[in-house]
Amino acid sequence: MVAIKPLTIFRTRALVTLLGFLSVVGLMLPPALPSQAAVIVLDPGHGGNDSGAGRGNEFAEKQFTLALAQKIAALLEARHRVELTRTADVQMEPADRAALANHLRADLMISLHAAVAPYCSGRTATVYYHNDERLKIPFGTSSQGSLAESDADRPEWDRLQIRHQHQSQNLAATLKQSMGDSETFDNVTVSSVPLVPLMGADLPAVLVEVGCMHPAAPTNRQMLEQQLNQYAASLAKAIETALPGLVQ
Repeated sequence: MVAIKPLTIFRTRALVTLLGFLSVVGLMLPPALPSQAAVIVLDPGHGGNDSGAGRGNEFAEKQFTLALAQKIAALLEARHRVELTRTADVQMEPADRAALANHLRADLMISLHAAVAPYCSGRTATVYYHNDERLKIPFGTSSQGSLAESDADRPEWDRLQIRHQHQSQNLAATLKQSMGDSETFDNVTVSSVPLVPLMGADLPAVLVEVGCMHPAAPTNRQMLEQQLNQYAASLAKAIETALPGLVQ
């Protein structure tokens, strides 16, 4: 039989005690959070003194977009990091919205807006991506590639989104397809226009317009809440559908 020194016995007992303590602590700690697959920035349009559509209504566009963003975030935040450009009724400069997405190195940015009656309905939606005809980018050019610019004197900030035009266009097409496949919308279209809130976004970005604001019309809270839930579910699913093509 091999003789065991007292010091060795002490170390062994100490190790067993430490392992037992760590096991108890492990039971007390919450489970590890799942890895977050993407960083998503939702931009509730308007805010503060800028009420947007439905200015005379008790529930204007600025409240509509914030409520919608919060509902979409609630559906996505278990799997992704979701940040809102504003979480209260505050006014923001367009550049600050894009700057937040750039600072977070987000995978995509979606600016949320509503249409104005009578040129809309609750079952139509439009997905916009930024397109400035003064700037041209050859198809296949990467975001780090060179730009053939027609206006070299414009600030660099104005050129950032145009570097991602093809990615944003593909994002818009994917969102359109997914939203159109849902039962929420009868018609979803894609359009390209110059978009000030997105021109400084150095990442794939689109503006989604859903709902239909009626200026000065009374708000049916129950119907509005139902619509918001439907819009949020459709958009959250569309975002999940688009992410595999964006997250590398």
